[in-house]
Amino acid sequence: MKRHLFLAAALTGTLALAGCDQADDGEQNAPADTATQSEQADNATATRNDQAAGDAQAQGRTLEGMLEFAATDTPLPEDARVTVSLRDVALADAPATVIAETQVDAGGNAPAAFAIDYPLNQVDPGHAHALHAEVRDADGQLQWISPARHSVEVGPDADQGPITLVLEPVEGASALETADRAVDEAIERGTEAAGQAVEDAGETLAETADEAAESLEAAGEDGDR
Repeated sequence: MKRHLFLAAALTGTLALAGCDQADDGEQNAPADTATQSEQADNATATRNDQAAGDAQAQGRTLEGMLEFAATDTPLPEDARVTVSLRDVALADAPATVIAETQVDAGGNAPAAFAIDYPLNQVDPGHAHALHAEVRDADGQLQWISPARHSVEVGPDADQGPITLVLEPVEGASALETADRAVDEAIERGTEAAGQAVEDAGETLAETADEAAESLEAAGEDGDR
């Protein structure tokens, strides 16, 4: 009987010790588990913030305004559609980069409203941007165009009001473009002429210097005699 009581007591003590060990292990692991959960929560929050920032950049802004057509006897093509585009025109010596486009139905040369959406992550507020409008026929030939440059402010902090784009028949626009090209060519010719004059003057100066050196050398030889 005593032996049974001793075994029961020993078994009870062993179970009690095991329970204490498990409790201690649980207490030791609890801070680590809590730290891991906190780190995971922080990572999840950071991920959500990154996604929110990316979504905000992917969101767009809208530019609005009116399309007007110059008074002319040239009618718009039937069922004409005006293509309005937002362009990055920062590089003067390179083609403009189209950021966004929209099409507007127009007819009867009556003014028409337009709205063009653009994504914020596709524009650089530090660059120059402009709106451009044109009408092409079924064969893709340019019929009407907005020849003037219509600069606009873009970006999340831009405060751009409505803007009016005036389109002209391509003949008038072509005349303006031709005048611009003529001015550019005149400037280029003037630059080339100035460069040639400087080059000619340099050659003349060099020849004069050579002749002077030869004269001095000849004078020295005569003196030696």
